[in-house]
Amino acid sequence: MQKLTRRSALGTIALAAYGFALPRAARAATWPERPVTLVVPFPPGGSNDVVTRMVAQPLSQALGQPFVVDNRPGANGNIGAAAVARAAPDGHTVLVSGNGQNAMNHGLYRNMPYDSRTAFTHVAQLASLPNALVVAEGFPARTLQDLVRLAKEKPGDLTFASPGSGSSGHLAMAMLMRAAGIEMLHVPYRGAAPAITDVIAGQVPIVMINVDIPLPHVRAGRLRVLAVTSEARSPLYPEAPTVAESGYPGFSAVGWLGLSVPAGTPPDIVARLHDAAAGALQDPALRERFAASGYIPGQGSSADYARFIDAEITKWGSVTRDLNIVLE
Repeated sequence: MQKLTRRSALGTIALAAYGFALPRAARAATWPERPVTLVVPFPPGGSNDVVTRMVAQPLSQALGQPFVVDNRPGANGNIGAAAVARAAPDGHTVLVSGNGQNAMNHGLYRNMPYDSRTAFTHVAQLASLPNALVVAEGFPARTLQDLVRLAKEKPGDLTFASPGSGSSGHLAMAMLMRAAGIEMLHVPYRGAAPAITDVIAGQVPIVMINVDIPLPHVRAGRLRVLAVTSEARSPLYPEAPTVAESGYPGFSAVGWLGLSVPAGTPPDIVARLHDAAAGALQDPALRERFAASGYIPGQGSSADYARFIDAEITKWGSVTRDLNIVLE
């Protein structure tokens, strides 16, 4: 019988490790082997859905397989995100999620079905999108300072709409009320469209919402933008100041979204998906479409995106704790 020496044992272990790693490397090289599902945890028609559909085609062209959008709404995005967290980590199920699912929900829900820091490998930020503080044309406030003055004169009397409890608009307004020392009553809607409709109709005078949603109504003179929540002014409303310019230095409350895959997805697949997304975001036609809707293209590495998400969890956790905002 052949004697097993230390050298031959080490060689056997090395060959076994190589044999184990080879199939993983081969899978990464041939990925994607079938259509890739892009899970959007919101209904069709919203900003997340629109951006996903813009990006799906260039991803398909770059990687040679269809990228199919699958809308799975519910629980402020938690249902769709949790489904991806449970999916096979093979790169064929990708979450397109934003600050709600990756950051805000960690402070809003006592019992989260996942931890975005450990359940996913975060691949690439696709876009960021400021919110706009919008009022009906007949509302007396012409500036953010006017609105704050009115709110202080009648604490709790003013109402504001948002696309839903826990939405980016809801928490951006909560953050603004904290900064300004004012109180207004929140009226949550099931989506952006009904919120905008009721503001135009005069049912609710104020709404905090993604900048792209009110654009046609602002151009038609039915709504006015008092301020935007980004650090710089939005090209969609160049005359509208930022909240920071309006007396609240450092204020920033921007929505964003990006690609994430289940934890354990091979790094080579993550790298290929990141590079394909980064290439898509450099396409002049896509950037033109983004600009027309107020979207700011994402940038940076996968590690940059993961660090950004960690910082956002801390930021929005502070807001939800300070204001005792909890969703069941």
